[in-house]
Amino acid sequence: MKSRNSSAVCIFIGALMTVVFAVGIITSRNPSALLPPHRYDYALEAFCAFCRDWYLPAGIIGIPLLLISLLISLHRERKESRR
Repeated sequence: MKSRNSSAVCIFIGALMTVVFAVGIITSRNPSALLPPHRYDYALEAFCAFCRDWYLPAGIIGIPLLLISLLISLHRERKESRR
């Protein structure tokens, strides 16, 4: 049971970091891509700025973490289904 919870946490963190990577890539190439055209949203601007600043480390850590966690989870599910 503990291994399922830890793998779920790793999958969640990997997915979150992958989202930060994707938003960072999009906003680094086009800073106004996710912002509304006639309105200023400070929270969204701050989130986009955070993603622009941290997208490279988030991608380097998040994508392999997500993939490895998913593979481990699938392997454990397959092993349990054979029993």
